[in-house]
Amino acid sequence: MLKGQTIVTKENLLQWIENYRWMVETIEEARQPVAKANNNSYIVAKTAMYGIDATLPKASGGTSDPVYTEVQRRVYSLNYRIKEYEQKIAELQKRISLVHGDREIEVLYRLLDGDSMRAIGKHMRLSSTTIFRVRNNILSQMMK
Repeated sequence: MLKGQTIVTKENLLQWIENYRWMVETIEEARQPVAKANNNSYIVAKTAMYGIDATLPKASGGTSDPVYTEVQRRVYSLNYRIKEYEQKIAELQKRISLVHGDREIEVLYRLLDGDSMRAIGKHMRLSSTTIFRVRNNILSQMMK
């Protein structure tokens, strides 16, 4: 197994299906500050190239600015989380095409939208036990 890959089990798939919606929303939310931060000057130190400022001594070492340090920490943390969530979402999306049957597809999409088992059962006029059984069938199909 390569570094950074996640082992896919039924439990992992179930967790990823349940967390799918908020992982997508977190990626969307996390990308905004990262994109903004990369275009602003507080991410990269600028050095004067012309004029009197260019002749002055340059600072060496790190910055003591706590805001700059916090921005760097957040950018690194967000990039790591984004990559982790993207891997999980991509693996799940690859397996969606393995699911067959109208009932299974409907339940899967509703689970991905964040609906509860009870809400899905109420919408489809099926018992929660039947929805639970369909969900297990979906997981079995995705593991093939």
